[in-house]
Amino acid sequence: MKYILELNPNHDLVQRMADEADEVAFGRWVEVLLGQAMLAERGSMEDPSQFLGAINSLLTKV
Repeated sequence: MKYILELNPNHDLVQRMADEADEVAFGRWVEVLLGQAMLAERGSMEDPSQFLGAINSLLTKV
């Protein structure tokens, strides 16, 4: 099965991600959004520790 990720360009998280100038932080946002989509669709993910690392990295900047 091939999945398609659709983003709402008006969503606050997507807009924040689009405004991110730091490439590393942008990559973390991408990891989080993809991880959330995988959890919502399949209920699991290949590497939960990578997903949690991305979340923790972003939370330290809040």
